[in-house]
Amino acid sequence: MDIRVLRYYLAVCQEGTMSRAAETLHVTQPTLSRQIADLERELGCTLLERGGHRVRLTEKGLYLRRRAEEIVSLADQTSADIRAEEGVVEGDVTIAAGESPSFSTVASAIRDFRKLYPHVQFHIHSGVSSDAVWRLEHGTADLAVLVSQPDTDDYDTLRLAATDRYVVYLPVHDPLAHKEAVTPDDLVGPPLIVSEQAIKRGVLPAWFGDRLGHLDIVATFNLFYNAAILARERVGYVLTLEGVVPVGGDADMTTRPLFPPVVSPVDIAWKRGQPLSVPAAKFLDFLRERPGVGQ
Repeated sequence: MDIRVLRYYLAVCQEGTMSRAAETLHVTQPTLSRQIADLERELGCTLLERGGHRVRLTEKGLYLRRRAEEIVSLADQTSADIRAEEGVVEGDVTIAAGESPSFSTVASAIRDFRKLYPHVQFHIHSGVSSDAVWRLEHGTADLAVLVSQPDTDDYDTLRLAATDRYVVYLPVHDPLAHKEAVTPDDLVGPPLIVSEQAIKRGVLPAWFGDRLGHLDIVATFNLFYNAAILARERVGYVLTLEGVVPVGGDADMTTRPLFPPVVSPVDIAWKRGQPLSVPAAKFLDFLRERPGVGQ
């Protein structure tokens, strides 16, 4: 597969029509259509269903889109690394990050690093830790911020000094809001909204112990924003990390810590044995020297 043709294919996926993609690429529509048809013949499958005003990706077309994004990203990064002048720090650093208040440590490092190397651009992809690990595995992220990730044997890591504490996000007038802290027994019975990762592979199952099978989990989530809306609509209590949402901005909602306290470690990770780009390696060295970052 030709990188140029993969770029053509991604343009069609993004624009949704052959005509708009052709305009973006500055090629004629017949030329673009022929290139996509040749790609389909090479792969022996239909990638796009043509009909109406927009193209629709087939199942194999969706798969190729994901793979093409990885291939093109790696090709661009490799090209940039090779072309980079010795001693010049410029280019891209891609960080896949779970939702974590401790990301502020990374954010402040980016701020100060950019003062030294203003030609480095950072790309942040937010998601749960499993998403970040996937990006590391497939080479589409240089570094990852992993929250309570138990399986880090395949990665080198820096542990942040800060840890993330779990809280319950709930209405300010709820009876539980009048308690200083919330215990496992308090959460047996009421409807709960929990992080899918935390309840399956994180720290919460040990905290609940034998009560885990008696919980009324009405919904799970991966990112907090929509879970907060569920809580505001009184669907249930949300178990989340303190600081993910600023409760001061909503007078109707508040948080209460769990007791015994539940905390999650936060690691900066990168693929072991995989060379980093010049700007990513420089940033990692910069992070190592920061207060609040361990070894």
